[in-house]
Amino acid sequence: MISEPLYQTQLIQRDLLKSSKNYNVHSDVSKTFYQTVRDKMERYLVLFLETSSIHGLNHLVAMRRHPFEILLWLTTVGLSVFGAVYLSRMTWLRYQSSPTVVSMDRDMFAWNTTFPCVTICPNKKLDKKKLAAYIQSSPEPDKVKLEAFIRALANATYENFDTIPEYDVIDPNDYMGLLLNLSGTFKPILTIGASGISLHIIPTITEMGLCYGVNSKVAIYNSPSYRAANRWDIVHSNNNTFFVHPLDGEVFAQVINLSTSYDAYIHGPLEVPDVSTKHQHSEEDYYMKLYVTALTVYTAPEAAKLSVAQRRCRFLHENNLRHNAVYTYTMCRMECRIRLCLKYCKCIPHFYRKIGDEKVCDVKGLHCLAKYTDELYQLQIKEGTKTKRLNCGCYPICDDVNYVIQSNVLQEWFLGTNLQWGIVTYPRLRYRRDIIFGFTDVLVAVGGMAGLFLGCSVLSFMEIVYFLTLRLLCYAHANRRK
Repeated sequence: MISEPLYQTQLIQRDLLKSSKNYNVHSDVSKTFYQTVRDKMERYLVLFLETSSIHGLNHLVAMRRHPFEILLWLTTVGLSVFGAVYLSRMTWLRYQSSPTVVSMDRDMFAWNTTFPCVTICPNKKLDKKKLAAYIQSSPEPDKVKLEAFIRALANATYENFDTIPEYDVIDPNDYMGLLLNLSGTFKPILTIGASGISLHIIPTITEMGLCYGVNSKVAIYNSPSYRAANRWDIVHSNNNTFFVHPLDGEVFAQVINLSTSYDAYIHGPLEVPDVSTKHQHSEEDYYMKLYVTALTVYTAPEAAKLSVAQRRCRFLHENNLRHNAVYTYTMCRMECRIRLCLKYCKCIPHFYRKIGDEKVCDVKGLHCLAKYTDELYQLQIKEGTKTKRLNCGCYPICDDVNYVIQSNVLQEWFLGTNLQWGIVTYPRLRYRRDIIFGFTDVLVAVGGMAGLFLGCSVLSFMEIVYFLTLRLLCYAHANRRK
């Protein structure tokens, strides 16, 4: 089988062919600069196609080929390039959208379990003595109306904004400060069944009003002192997260002498409750015992290096929220409610952190929000007879713990109002978010597609770079000297 002529041999054959047809050599003098550059570019392109290691390109410029053959090879090379690019793009999109997998760990003795956090929201928001003193010192002539307004404002949530009586004497910007000044004292006794552990009760402002978090790492970011200081920095606490192990047995914590009825929210230490979070209620002079088990989802260090869109979760420091210093899934939902409030009524409720020129809702604004209770509470919009969930763009947190209440014992207690919670049954599995399709797999897949369709490798791509850089400079320099 006769091999294809080399590039230099083909040039000689072309010159002889042109000479046999009385080709006028002096016509080169009359060529324009554009034509000269075009001819040299064509020769350089032919040189690349003949010497490239990518299969099929040399057939496009081989001598004595029928135009139909060239068209056939051009179609074949084009389809091969399309197939390689299309499948490589599919591989890249898979790497960008779903490179992780959630697997299960079953060795329950190989890890520690985070002790549940509890947020306690007292039902009596106001101190009677402080409220009476404020009303007496107020110049407002209608004391009864003022007291009714303050009591309704203290218990205001998305569920009952329409019950707040009309009152416009107090500036809406002072609503939250007034409620904090009139709030009741909350100093129960906190005990925990583990030595060397020190937990603290942290006041925090929620959508349910002023509440108190225990073993929470994010409650501090909505505390009255943090907001009053206009802080946005990350708080580095000396208290480490409290973990327990199956060998520790049953571990409980309890809050004694609450002195009021309350709602208890069980959640992870890196989360906060909102108005839609499930809670447990207890009246005064009752002892409530909550027994829970945990379901942990954590992210492997390799998966943590991926982008947020790739792993579909966020860490605490990867904050994209305007009204909070850190990111949690529930805080993201709150941010979504804030956007809806501004869209519907041009104001935000008083329990949110005000940013810039945002307007705090007065009574009319709160009544306006009451018209959209379903949308704001459930974050759903009705479209005719159908209900559509809003896309708030909220990812779950990467290291999360969910708790399932196994038992809720509520009994009368003559020694006061107490709360006990803890882990009785330790989880036998946990979920791990890990990489299943990494960047190395992308390179292998793309290289396989390029080799299958075009027969090329890394050296083939280096050839392209070489011909576009160093070889091109040498070719241009050699032609300039001629």
